[in-house]
Amino acid sequence: MTSLDGIEFETVMPKGVVLIPLKQPIAKTQVQFGIQITNNTAYPRNFLLLAVRPEFLQANKQKVPQFGPNANTAACPELSDFKLLMPGESVTFLVEGYLEWFKSELKFAFIRKDATYWWYGNFELGTYSINVIYENPYPAWEQASWGNGIISLMPMRKQPKSNYLTPETIKIQDVWVGKIFTSPLEFRLIQ
Repeated sequence: MTSLDGIEFETVMPKGVVLIPLKQPIAKTQVQFGIQITNNTAYPRNFLLLAVRPEFLQANKQKVPQFGPNANTAACPELSDFKLLMPGESVTFLVEGYLEWFKSELKFAFIRKDATYWWYGNFELGTYSINVIYENPYPAWEQASWGNGIISLMPMRKQPKSNYLTPETIKIQDVWVGKIFTSPLEFRLIQ
């Protein structure tokens, strides 16, 4: 568990033993991981839950090579991607990636909700650790319009609002800002 300013962040991985896929072109093994966030402060805090990605460590504590992010598009958070935690409350946020064979190497592929694509590899049978990187650089978000009537949440900026926004514009403030690496959690790859 990692703690910062009264907020606790913990790596979560429901299955500590993962079966690797068969060496076939379309074979994949789904892997769930995530983060548990606990607000141990005296004040409510908002968290942007799509802002997580994994980091893998080999048994010798060396990082597993990472490739990415690769993005062909951009995606903005939705209202449901924010969670208000009252003092003493926790939330567990799980995401999924998958193991697959690519050119005789076992890789882990992960698509974050912001539409960035990440690859990690070359995995082999054995023991690894995973920790989660959680980051958010923006303390406030608000509705924004793209001019075609589509509304999404964007970091709050000091600029004039679009004519498409209503007086009831949604604003999410006091969002936790920072970058944290959770403590590693061990898991095994087996055949």
